[in-house]
Amino acid sequence: MLFVGVLLYATFGKGFAYAGWPPVFVGEVLLAVVLVGALRQGFVFPRTPLAAATAVIAAITLVQVAIERTHAVVPLQETIRGVAPVYYAAFAFAAYSLLRAYERAAGATAVVATLERAMARAVPFMLVAVAAIASLAFLDPTLPTWPGSGAQLFARKGADLAVGLVITLPFVMARRAVARRVLPSWALPAVWWAAVIVASRSRGALLAIIVGTLVARPNIVRWLRVGLVIAAIVLFLYVSGVTITMQRREVSYDALTDAAASVVGGKPDDEIGGGYVGTAQWRTRWWSDIWDDVEAQDMYLDGHGWGDNLAVRYGVVPASAADDPKVLRLPHNIFFSLAARAGVVLAVAFIAVPVLTVARTFRDGPVPLSVQAARGTLAAALTAAMVDVHIESPQGGIMLWTLTGYLWWTSATRLPDVRSVAEPAQVG
Repeated sequence: MLFVGVLLYATFGKGFAYAGWPPVFVGEVLLAVVLVGALRQGFVFPRTPLAAATAVIAAITLVQVAIERTHAVVPLQETIRGVAPVYYAAFAFAAYSLLRAYERAAGATAVVATLERAMARAVPFMLVAVAAIASLAFLDPTLPTWPGSGAQLFARKGADLAVGLVITLPFVMARRAVARRVLPSWALPAVWWAAVIVASRSRGALLAIIVGTLVARPNIVRWLRVGLVIAAIVLFLYVSGVTITMQRREVSYDALTDAAASVVGGKPDDEIGGGYVGTAQWRTRWWSDIWDDVEAQDMYLDGHGWGDNLAVRYGVVPASAADDPKVLRLPHNIFFSLAARAGVVLAVAFIAVPVLTVARTFRDGPVPLSVQAARGTLAAALTAAMVDVHIESPQGGIMLWTLTGYLWWTSATRLPDVRSVAEPAQVG
């Protein structure tokens, strides 16, 4: 169930994450199920420094929440929403424990083989679904909503799309590993690249794909090939003058150059560039205000609270909008979000756990496809979280912590010394 849940988050993102009746969504139900399953198998705590650091983060958070609730000025539901990225860490411990139980029964090689066969079979279906949902960006229709939460069934943020693409990437590039194809092998990369082009309307999503790809499968020759493909696409847009509008975002040569200019601090004068620069400016102003606040109030071991609406506090939205459940709350950067709510120490520790988890996966010799997919996805999720509200949401947070638990397990056990037990030959 955990494996299926992770793939549904990767495929549908926000459109799957908000199935349910607030404040109980599908993620909370899944967490209860996997914790019960892990307890029935005999819960095993990972004996690694990173798991210990995660436990310390959770303990500090519990103390902060307990103190805050003694003089609470915000509803309990707001505090629970705020602390979600930390309590999602339970998925990491549950995943590790379940994998340990499976390993005792079948051995590490069988565990990796089963997971990779399942992933390889799922990838074509995932790509078809991702491409279909991404195509809605062109049409911008009125979409049905989940009863109870009111969230759109097929709502996809650019960050969701990017992370979902990265988790499939190693299996797309090793096309012979994909069993029971529903697409010809050549079609998998074509669909993947088509979805990347749609994702390029979001600078953060495109950056997440690039970083995730590099971390998943670092290879200089492959990156040169990717660079040539990107150059060809940019040249085509320049020569043809093609312009495509998707949900108020434009894909064209001018839009690409304006986006690049805004990232490095340029200020295009046209309407397209003005939108990119405006988005970058309100975020950086917000981050600057938080850091000034951190220094002025010594917010190192504590912050303004887990239920605090940071958009209202820093004047990004008016106070009259504070009670709107869909109002902007967080500064589109996981570090500044945590620093403002819980202090700099916890923010640094939180980010360090997945970063160091990924760093431990780099070793001499072949790496299984599932490890490549997990570390690339973690890198993509963290990149997206630096420019968007991603890990604070279930579609990002649950995937990040579950895959963290998987990488803890792969680092603690003896994996087969082959590129992938599901990959008979390397292609692409």
